[in-house]
Amino acid sequence: MAAVQGWARAGTGLPDRLGDRTHRRGPARRRPGPLKNAGIRRGAAAAWLGMIASLSPPAQAAVETLTVATPRQFGYVIGDRIEHRALLVLRPGFELDPDSLPEPGRIGRWLSLDGVEIGGKARRGASRHTIRFRYQVVNAAQSVIGAGTPPVSLRVIGPEGGLPVVVPAWGFTIGPIVAPGERPPGSLPDLRPALPPPPVPTTARTVRVAGIGLLALGLLALIAGDHLRGRLGRHGGRPFDRVYRRVKRRMKDPGAPDAYADTLVEVHAAFNATAGRAVFEHDLARFFAEHPRFEPLRAPIRTLFAESGRLFYGRGEAPRPEARDLGRLRDLCRACRDAERGR
Repeated sequence: MAAVQGWARAGTGLPDRLGDRTHRRGPARRRPGPLKNAGIRRGAAAAWLGMIASLSPPAQAAVETLTVATPRQFGYVIGDRIEHRALLVLRPGFELDPDSLPEPGRIGRWLSLDGVEIGGKARRGASRHTIRFRYQVVNAAQSVIGAGTPPVSLRVIGPEGGLPVVVPAWGFTIGPIVAPGERPPGSLPDLRPALPPPPVPTTARTVRVAGIGLLALGLLALIAGDHLRGRLGRHGGRPFDRVYRRVKRRMKDPGAPDAYADTLVEVHAAFNATAGRAVFEHDLARFFAEHPRFEPLRAPIRTLFAESGRLFYGRGEAPRPEARDLGRLRDLCRACRDAERGR
C-alpha cells in the first residue's frame, strides 16, 4: 500500500501583500510548548488519515507519496497571497496528466486561483511532481470568518487508464484590516499620508550641464575675440597687421633718420613670413601663385621690390627723396593687411 503523508506547516512570516505594510499585525507568536507540539502531531496524524481515506485502492497503488504543505491557518486579509504546495511521488509506470490541473479564476466569494506551477523530475523510475497552487484573498471581511481552498482532483495516467488523486481542501480564517470597534460605523479609517516621492540625484547632471555650458561660452568667447581682433586690426599673429601698426606709429615722425629704409625692411620681413621663405623680386610670380589673394596688388608690390633693389643694392637709378613716402608704404601695408584677412 502506498505510504501517503501530509502535514500542515505553520508559516513564520507574513505572506505577500498587494501593498507593503510597515508594521506587524498582532503580538509576536511564541514557540509552542510540549502540549501544543503534541496537538500539532495529533492534527497531522488526522490529516494523514484523511488523505489516505481520500485515495481509492487503485490510486494508492499508483501514488508512492502525497505531501501537502500549507502556510498558517489564520490572520489573512484582502490582498494576501497564499501558496498551497503539494508533492506527488508516483510509482514507475504512472504519470501526472497536466491537463487535469485547475484553470486560474475566481473560487467562490473569498478566493481566486492566480496560477498553478508544476515541476517534476524522475528518480529511480519514480516521477516526482511539485505542484504550487497560488491563491489570493479577493474580498474584505467585516469580521473573522472561515474560508478554505477547495479539494483539487488530479488525474494520474497508468497502464490501465486514468486514476483520480485528490489534493484535500484546506481551511483558514480571514479577518478585517481594521477591527469594526476601532472606527465609528459607516466611516473610513484614518489613512496614512502618501509617501513623498524620493529625491532624484541631480548633482552629476548639473555638473555635466554646467561644464558643457562653460565650454560653449569659452568657444563663443574665442570666436568673438578673434573676430573683434580681426575687425579692429589687433591680431598680433598676422605679419602685415604688425607692419601696418608700426608704419602708423612712424607717421607721427616721418622725418626720422632711416624711417623709410626701416619700414622697407619690415615690409620685406612680412612678405617672407607670409610665404614661409625669402621672397625676391625675380620670384614674385611664385608668391602670387601661392597666395592669389595678393594678386590684385601685383603692380604696387612689384614697384616696392624694385625701389628696395635700388635703395639697398644700387640697382639702377636711386629713388628720389620725394619718392620715399611713408604714406604710400602705409597704404600698401593696409591693402596687404586686408588681403591677408581675405577681404
